[in-house]
Amino acid sequence: MSNLKVPAPVRCAADALRVLFLATTNPLQAETLAFVLDAHGQGGVITIVSGTVDADSVLPVTECMARAAERIDRATSLVVASVRPGGCLLPGDLDRWMEASTLAAAYGVTLIEWFIITEAGVQCPRDLLGEPERWKQLRADHSTGRASLRGAEPQAGSA
Repeated sequence: MSNLKVPAPVRCAADALRVLFLATTNPLQAETLAFVLDAHGQGGVITIVSGTVDADSVLPVTECMARAAERIDRATSLVVASVRPGGCLLPGDLDRWMEASTLAAAYGVTLIEWFIITEAGVQCPRDLLGEPERWKQLRADHSTGRASLRGAEPQAGSA
């Protein structure tokens, strides 16, 4: 009998932030964190890319993670966080959110959330668009037994 514990599923923003804060460097430094989930909210490895000072760094990290997820049968969604010490939401983050969502969808996964983590707190560019949380879609898919969120497209909103 194994003593190996299965991690709790990640099914909401609070769950995701608990995982991210465990992996975030303290004190905060510029880095991008990402992990892939299946339809049940189960993940695996968290990837940390150090030195991602450029705000556009989220795009190649998202693409790389989505490409990797495409090869994992159970992978349905992706969570990304940009750590910006001393920073905040930046002009262009709404466009980055939509582009990152489109990049992930091109590889068959849904970008569930992109968090911006700063000393002042956590923000999500999706909120500024008025776009609904994608976590609800993940929970709905899990409760109805649907296998994935593959192919979900980002929704347009108003700023």
